[in-house]
Amino acid sequence: MRIGIPQDFRRYLSLRGASVTRESEADHQPLSARALAVGTFLSFFLGVGANYADIVIKGSYMTLDMSTPGAIFLFLFLVGFLNTLFKATARAWWISALVTVALALACGYRFAPFDQLPLYSPAVLLCGFLLTAMAVNTVLAAGGRSLALNRSELIVVYIMLIVVASVSTMGVCEAILPSISGFFYYANPENKWQELLFPHLPAALTVDDGHGNEAFFEGLGADAYSVPWELWLRPVALWGIFLVALYLAMVGIAVILRRQWMDRERLSYPLVQAAQVMIRGEEPGRLVNPFFRSRVMWAGASVPMLVGLLTGLNKYLGAFPVIPTAWTIPIGFGQSLNMTLSFAVVGFSYLIGPDIAAGIWGFALLSKLEKMVFVANGVTKQQDVWGVHVTELMNYQGLGALLLFVALGLWVGREHLKQVGRCCLGLDTPLSDDDEIMSYRTAVLATLLGTGVMVGWFAFIGTPLWASLLFIVLVMAIFTALTRVVAESGVAAIITPMNAPDFMMFGLGSKLVGIKAIANFSLGYIFLADLRIFLMGVVANGLKLIEGMSKQSRRVVMQAILIALFCGVIGSLYTVLELSYRDGGINFSGWFFKSLPLRMGNTALKGMETLGVYWAGLGFAGIGAAGMVVLTWLRQRFLWWPLHPIGFPIMTSWVIDWMWFSVFFAWLVKVTVLKYGGAALYTRSRDFFLGMIVGRMLISGGWLVVDYMTGMVGNSIFWI
Repeated sequence: MRIGIPQDFRRYLSLRGASVTRESEADHQPLSARALAVGTFLSFFLGVGANYADIVIKGSYMTLDMSTPGAIFLFLFLVGFLNTLFKATARAWWISALVTVALALACGYRFAPFDQLPLYSPAVLLCGFLLTAMAVNTVLAAGGRSLALNRSELIVVYIMLIVVASVSTMGVCEAILPSISGFFYYANPENKWQELLFPHLPAALTVDDGHGNEAFFEGLGADAYSVPWELWLRPVALWGIFLVALYLAMVGIAVILRRQWMDRERLSYPLVQAAQVMIRGEEPGRLVNPFFRSRVMWAGASVPMLVGLLTGLNKYLGAFPVIPTAWTIPIGFGQSLNMTLSFAVVGFSYLIGPDIAAGIWGFALLSKLEKMVFVANGVTKQQDVWGVHVTELMNYQGLGALLLFVALGLWVGREHLKQVGRCCLGLDTPLSDDDEIMSYRTAVLATLLGTGVMVGWFAFIGTPLWASLLFIVLVMAIFTALTRVVAESGVAAIITPMNAPDFMMFGLGSKLVGIKAIANFSLGYIFLADLRIFLMGVVANGLKLIEGMSKQSRRVVMQAILIALFCGVIGSLYTVLELSYRDGGINFSGWFFKSLPLRMGNTALKGMETLGVYWAGLGFAGIGAAGMVVLTWLRQRFLWWPLHPIGFPIMTSWVIDWMWFSVFFAWLVKVTVLKYGGAALYTRSRDFFLGMIVGRMLISGGWLVVDYMTGMVGNSIFWI
């Protein structure tokens, strides 16, 4: 008699987001060195390629949001093409050898006479990798093996890719270099930065070549440029100390909370479900992954691919129709309903519970009413807080709700946290950490050490110790809260209602924290201004996948994360520096090379003018916290309460204002499917919406490839 989990219950676990059970864990082969080898190259390639696509091609963003389209596109390429190629050619070594020779001839024809092979060229990197990989595959084929990755190895590579996506552009790498040098390029007699701001900026953390950094922002030309690496080495190294500490703390917190969120609270993790399906279907004896043979999946993929194809052809030829995906309806008092259909957001939102989706779009609409009330009563913007549309009071309200949200989450998980503490101290506890990527003791020490280094770093550059501590605690609380929102709701893009630098500068005021601290906190905009993607969020999602790995293999994931961070950061910084000194940064992204440095400098000056504590803002933060308590109580006490409180802290975000209609559309379809077709129809329809995610990533990445080959620029297909 066979003992196992019934198929119906297994399907239920799948719908809840569980990746594997103990039965299927045995199907995952052990890791080998090829996983880290392939992951290392793809990490460096994504770090280079994401910046090249943004800076040179100026196409669709591939590493801007939590949806990580660049990582998913490369993963689709790996699973759908490379793994299939490795398996097919490994059936006979001479077939693999012929393919290797043909590829070498094609690359030779493309790059002859080999006088220009820059490392920041995606084609150079890809051809080098393919040639090396096929040569290795030929050797392995002679011994009856192949370079095709198994399930556990695919998990490691996917985690490495999303880690790189979180730091390569928006995360930090494309923001930090223009920010620390832009102060000197944009200083002029009108803004008075030279007199008012420069005396308070930490000189060791900024870059000044003595000529206003004109070479970096305006370029020197392809034939005359050279990168002054020694100019950037010290400030980048000092920033590296802070960022390493930040990333250590982020990974530590993600490890500490993993079991609480996955096993106890059963969060759904929608952002990794497409990767889960592909990984589950990968089998050594099967040439093509079943996910790519699904007609339902390709039917879903065809929708964004058709829209993206017409949009791209219109950019090239101008005669093709463009299918509109955005509409606006004015509703009075300066407000409007922005109805934008994002295929990625629709796909991810279909995978979450209807109550969570209703909470997101419901509170987004309620925020419109609140803004209309403020406008009707003459309440307007008083502070230059990030992301303010009507009044900053709503931002303070959202921050209060967000902080209470993370506090409630920690309270719910207090028993788990207690057991983690006992495990860290070596006391008796039923909790085991042998299935984590690091021990709980290491995770706690990494969190404490990272936090301590960050506090000391800010104190070292002149910030009062108490203000440094408060700032870092606030930063980590915001990151933790947003990570929980992403893991539970699957929003493809997210931004905090109020960032930590704004709270310290405008909420507490320069009289309390000091002028020097205001200037220091303005530097926090580099990694806090747009929290649309960040390491803790992607690592928490990635750790969902390790449920499908053997316990012995899971510790390798931490090594993979460190390798991905190193390769991604090096590749990204190298590409930004090379291309900026060659062609000029101001000719690239207007946000990173102009708006962000100007915003940082101007905000610092305004923060210095904000003397006292902003009690009205703190009061609204308290109102937001109280509102979160009430909403959580309503959800716990009344089954009929329709709105999940997860939407309340983030409802003031302009990103949610942009995404709400896509979430609403997915919610409407899902509740209809569940009502009239039940769980069976939902199971069959899920592949269609996973296909929408795949199609969006394929068409965006595909057009980037076409644009690279043709020299087209500005062909942006989808924003999110």
